[in-house]
Amino acid sequence: MVDENRRNTIKILIGTTAAVGAGMLATPLVASIIDGRAGYVKPETTGAVKVEICKDVNSCPKELGVPLDELRNGPVFKLIRVNSMAIPAVFGLIRATDGKEYPAAYVAICTHFGCPLNVMGGKYLTGFNCPCHGSVFTVCNKPEGCGNARFLEMYVSGGPAVRSLRSIVVAVKDGVVYPLVAHI
Repeated sequence: MVDENRRNTIKILIGTTAAVGAGMLATPLVASIIDGRAGYVKPETTGAVKVEICKDVNSCPKELGVPLDELRNGPVFKLIRVNSMAIPAVFGLIRATDGKEYPAAYVAICTHFGCPLNVMGGKYLTGFNCPCHGSVFTVCNKPEGCGNARFLEMYVSGGPAVRSLRSIVVAVKDGVVYPLVAHI
């Protein structure tokens, strides 16, 4: 004996699933015909969240600091813990075109897809590259700025990323560089 009720329910379920699937597949196609930009994602240049690591350089725990002498040997990776958050940071010295050395720190996560970054440069931090999709971030070492990039900004110089690397505000006290605010 065949249960017609069950058969009709299964037909309705299969038909609904097919219609929803076809709609999901057709939506980008229709949008590209109407808009002319299939798969286009508007680049976002803002949206960083400020995370206070230390109120000021005097309230920073010693273990968060990186001695300048250590940075003179090359960039230093440090995992900064704030409450339940862990921020992967790279501290380094940047040699500007004016000949001065500037301590800086950046969040070592690619702004394209969140991959961990590789450091570029030797003694001085010059940039980062992403092993996942090939984004390249280069530091603006000109005090007057580099086109659209501000001084010490780690801007996108190649690959699919659209936002500059997130910076960490630092301060120096007694020859030690301390992180104050991270932009994540």
